[in-house]
Amino acid sequence: MNGDKVDSTTNSIPSVSLFRGIYNRVAKRLGVDPSYVSRVARGERKSAVVEKALAEEVRVIRDHLNNHRNNYDGNNHASVNHKKKSRIKSGDNESLEA
Repeated sequence: MNGDKVDSTTNSIPSVSLFRGIYNRVAKRLGVDPSYVSRVARGERKSAVVEKALAEEVRVIRDHLNNHRNNYDGNNHASVNHKKKSRIKSGDNESLEA
């Protein structure tokens, strides 16, 4: 058994994982300490620049999640728009795309 095997039924990255490291990413982008970003997020400190960067990072994650939901239904199958075309054979053994 290979526990690392990936197949089409494997779920994508859980939503919460996308938020992991958000303070570090914002801190690195702005050149500040992650603990400072955390304090701004909790409201202990004020920084319009950090607040704007956090809001942007959350927006990017939200957009990613919305795009993912639009591309797949709840059963981890391709949505109707992404299903493979089926082939229908006509009476003369010609294949037609449906």
